[in-house]
Amino acid sequence: MRYCDKEPDKESVSIESVDCRVMGKFQKPRRTEPEDRAQLLTISGICSPEKLEKFLDCGDIRRWTELVVPEVLCIPSVKPDIEQLISISAAVEIICERVISTPFKTTNPKLCPPIFNQEGTAITGKKLVIEGVLRQKIVYSACQTQSVHAVHFDTPFSAFIVLDPQDPLTRKFKVDVCIEDIFVTDITQRKIFKNVTLVIRALPHLR
Repeated sequence: MRYCDKEPDKESVSIESVDCRVMGKFQKPRRTEPEDRAQLLTISGICSPEKLEKFLDCGDIRRWTELVVPEVLCIPSVKPDIEQLISISAAVEIICERVISTPFKTTNPKLCPPIFNQEGTAITGKKLVIEGVLRQKIVYSACQTQSVHAVHFDTPFSAFIVLDPQDPLTRKFKVDVCIEDIFVTDITQRKIFKNVTLVIRALPHLR
């Protein structure tokens, strides 16, 4: 993992270029029975509930956040139409992280950070900004021929974790990610809707 004072490796965060217009009305999924789809589709990369519980019960559990990555993925023109989705696997690579100062001002001298809004979001004056890539592989069978094909999608993402106001800007963290959930369905023969839920944890490096 790099820190964000350096440029990330652009080759590692490239997105496959495909001709995909996502505006307009989508067709409903062609197979609507959840039980049938669950039996046909293999999903790899999700943390078990036990692993996720241990993941959040490590170090300072206040330094974590959740992020959802929804996408409409389009099959490249060189690939055939989708007949049936077979499997999806996902993994996360953290590219860099850095601590930044955020605006924090109050006219009340008795009011000390953090300040919470009605949703429970805190402002402390310090955030950890995280840049990463969600790497995905989808395997499907093709229409007519029933041949098996694989497509890869690399999706950059950015997230932040609210820090303690006493965390210095120079502090370094070990950032880990656990995939909590993956949902995927084909909405047309050329388009796939996919949503991945990530739990991101930051543990300070020991000095």
